[in-house]
Amino acid sequence: MTAANEQLWQTLQQANCVNLDMPVPKEPLMPPWYLTLLEGGAAWIAAVLLLGFVGSFMRLIVTENIGLGVLIIGSVFVLTGLFFDRQSTRQQVFMSQLALVLGLCGLLCLSWGLWEELGHHNWVAWFISLGVLLSIHSLFIHNRLSVLLNGIGIGGCITGVLYQWQWMNLLPLIMLVLAIILCLSIERVGVYYGRICYLAYGLVCWTLMTQGLLILGTSQVDFFNNSIRELSVWAWLLPWLVSVLASVMVVGYIFNQKRASLRTPAGYAAMTGVLFIGFLAIPLSGLSCAVLFLLLGLQLHNRVFTSLALVSIPLFICAYYYSLTVSLLEKSLLLMALGVVLLLARWGVNYWLSQPNSLTSQEVL
Repeated sequence: MTAANEQLWQTLQQANCVNLDMPVPKEPLMPPWYLTLLEGGAAWIAAVLLLGFVGSFMRLIVTENIGLGVLIIGSVFVLTGLFFDRQSTRQQVFMSQLALVLGLCGLLCLSWGLWEELGHHNWVAWFISLGVLLSIHSLFIHNRLSVLLNGIGIGGCITGVLYQWQWMNLLPLIMLVLAIILCLSIERVGVYYGRICYLAYGLVCWTLMTQGLLILGTSQVDFFNNSIRELSVWAWLLPWLVSVLASVMVVGYIFNQKRASLRTPAGYAAMTGVLFIGFLAIPLSGLSCAVLFLLLGLQLHNRVFTSLALVSIPLFICAYYYSLTVSLLEKSLLLMALGVVLLLARWGVNYWLSQPNSLTSQEVL
């Protein structure tokens, strides 16, 4: 057992939540990685063969209303995947992977069936029904990868609805607000903590992707539709303003969480750095959102949010640098100013940590 688990067990004993005479539970014996890989691969092969068999059988039976037949297949696969997911444990890799594949195949079949029934007539109804279906599936499935993919799918459904309503200018703002609300609600969901975490990961990925669309959409590369490439100034100005204000609030909450005052050199430097980076991020769409999720990762002690932000920041900078709508001189000045801010931040952190009465590096992080 790791030191963190031993400390947790001692805390539970002190709080009289467990029997004091009960020995410390041992971690289950996990199989070697190559056996886990073989079991997972066998589950994927078995699920694909089962899907092909059922699809071929339904192809022979259903000749007229194919949408209804696909909906029946999808429902059976989703329910079967949920059953296997409930029966699987941490050691049963075959069962968990089989449940994952069956659930994904069932959702694809349901989306196909809904498209046959609704997509030809009403795209908005298809996107809304698919988003509701993915949300309901996320509440019952235990597999975290499936919940992550559902979160990305929900973001795609929201994008589709806004595209049909011709509200693409509001897409970055709506996705950012939803991601912030979900991230701040993680610690208040109780037993749904794991599901909401991975659902938030999916929405954060889609939010950062929409911020990247603002950079690519304003370039001269014809990757997207005209309605995406001709976004108004509010498409990036409103998300920038929301992300900067939220970053300032998160910095204040982090200092309050560490019982440190903002009226200190470290507090003034943190606020100044966030505001200055936000000012530099006005032409560089996505940087302020990435900084916000980086701060949220530090506040929630979540490495996934921090990793997503750290990976997206250089991608946004590279996309802006190779954009064809801004001169090379403007890009160089902006990136040079951003580098100066980061160097000053590094010097400030090293200076304050070297003081005898300063916070430790672990407390700062």
